[in-house]
Amino acid sequence: GDNLYPRFTSVLKCAHGKLQKIHLRRGNWVGRTSPTFKELFEKVTSKQLTEDMMHCCEFLHTGSLENYHNVRLKYLPKRVAFTRETTVIRSMIAIIETNRNVKSTTSSEKPKMYARYSKKSAKWVLRKGYKEKDYTYRDEILASIVSNIRSGENLDVNMSEYIPEL
Repeated sequence: GDNLYPRFTSVLKCAHGKLQKIHLRRGNWVGRTSPTFKELFEKVTSKQLTEDMMHCCEFLHTGSLENYHNVRLKYLPKRVAFTRETTVIRSMIAIIETNRNVKSTTSSEKPKMYARYSKKSAKWVLRKGYKEKDYTYRDEILASIVSNIRSGENLDVNMSEYIPEL
């Protein structure tokens, strides 16, 4: 956010040196004394636009965080009380699921579209199709647990690493 605003204001200054007369004759330039130039300059340098740009430069999208919290609520509903250990483990599962299902579409990939009839508009409309979630991590966790049970190894997890003492 700190370096976007200076880049915006840098367009107010010419990036070139003094123009030669041959270059000035070729272009259809707006003169500094013209009403158009003055109006544009006032709008671009106005205090309101400056404050808006500062605000926009600091704006962060929170969609990923909201997505994580929705998944976390699936594993930790608010209406149920859990022990601290259970809360930590269920939070870890929510983190794994969220990280596995982060949208990894590139700009070259086009989202799959499908047609759906809208009762409201009484027309067919195109909707974006979503990828199925990846739940293979569950099988991997279960396979690891079964492997530990079969080998007779005691799965000792030190929860103090994840749960601070109160």
